[in-house]
Amino acid sequence: MTTTLTFSTPVRRRSSNELHITPIVKWVTFALFICLSGLIFVYLKNQQHAIGDQTRRVEKQIAQVRAQNEVLLARVSVLSSRAALQRKLDGGVIVLREIQDNSIARLTPPVPAEEDGVLRTVANQRTVQ
Repeated sequence: MTTTLTFSTPVRRRSSNELHITPIVKWVTFALFICLSGLIFVYLKNQQHAIGDQTRRVEKQIAQVRAQNEVLLARVSVLSSRAALQRKLDGGVIVLREIQDNSIARLTPPVPAEEDGVLRTVANQRTVQ
């Protein structure tokens, strides 16, 4: 028996560097998601600050208008007080006149209260008895 040794030559492959796309796509997608989340967060914070500033401006305007209303109400009460009206009447600024019957606006036509033909628009039940 003879044994022969044969040497087989190994098959040489070209050395190649494989590029695995899947992990790269995952990391790029993750980075884009983080960047987009950060941008949305900053945008929303800016919106909150803008709306807060606008709210403060409106609240200041409301406070100013309320203060102005208080001043005007105080002026109205002073100008319509009995003493102020009496001074205007004495000074001739205003004149009191009797209200004419044709100047009164009635919602319903006047109805005689009794058969005697006298018009009574207001009656107090306690005094009638």
